[in-house]
Amino acid sequence: MNNQLTDLMQRATENLEPVTPDLLERTVAQGTRLRRRRTTLLTAGGTGAVLATAGLIAGGIHVLGSPADRAAAGTPIAITKPSAKPSVAPSVKPTPSSTHAVNSQQTLTTLKSLVAAPGRTFSQPETWGEGDFTAAAYVVDDGRGAARVDVLLSGGGNQNPCVPARQGCTTLPDGSVLYTVKESPEYSDSRQAEYGVVSNYVVLVRRDGRSVNLTSYNAPAEKGTPHTRPTPLLSVKELTAIAKSKAWKLPPVSNATYGK
Repeated sequence: MNNQLTDLMQRATENLEPVTPDLLERTVAQGTRLRRRRTTLLTAGGTGAVLATAGLIAGGIHVLGSPADRAAAGTPIAITKPSAKPSVAPSVKPTPSSTHAVNSQQTLTTLKSLVAAPGRTFSQPETWGEGDFTAAAYVVDDGRGAARVDVLLSGGGNQNPCVPARQGCTTLPDGSVLYTVKESPEYSDSRQAEYGVVSNYVVLVRRDGRSVNLTSYNAPAEKGTPHTRPTPLLSVKELTAIAKSKAWKLPPVSNATYGK
């Protein structure tokens, strides 16, 4: 490039008379110095860009290697300003459901304890329901035939069998209502003659709307199985006494209006 520049300048000035003999040489020297300076600046600029890029990469590696790299890259990290005083978890007032919680296994245990008597054996335990109601059942055999006994404890909200009042309803001194049905047939068609299943049924509705529902059959199942004894294992009187027991752990009172 130096030779090309010299030739070009010589051609441009070959017909001119220089003021001094060294004018051409000084002009060529100045052009060479300017070209070298620009080349140096371009080279330095390129090197600076490379160094800046390397610095960004190194900085990025440093940031991602810090504890903040637990956040996804590109996702802003929230910075929480420390509080002037330590935070205290708010106290939670227990709800009725957490205070008087009951589960179906407890109901099963209570049912067995209230029905147990000399000579009676228990099999086929069942449980279902949680929250507003729990239920449990056993097949009980006293040596004169296996029979199902089940219970359902309700927190309320279901239909009150004594609204409107009907036969079998009694208001007790404490304000609770008792509804009883004796030897009610399970079928309303020809299957009743085939299976012959009947049941004694008792519902005790407490003043707060919660209820104890008890059923005793004369067969090991409600339906689909022939009866094993002429009458249910437990009479209405016995079921009433069991329903009134203080041993039951009822679910919390439901928010629904009972009997509406």
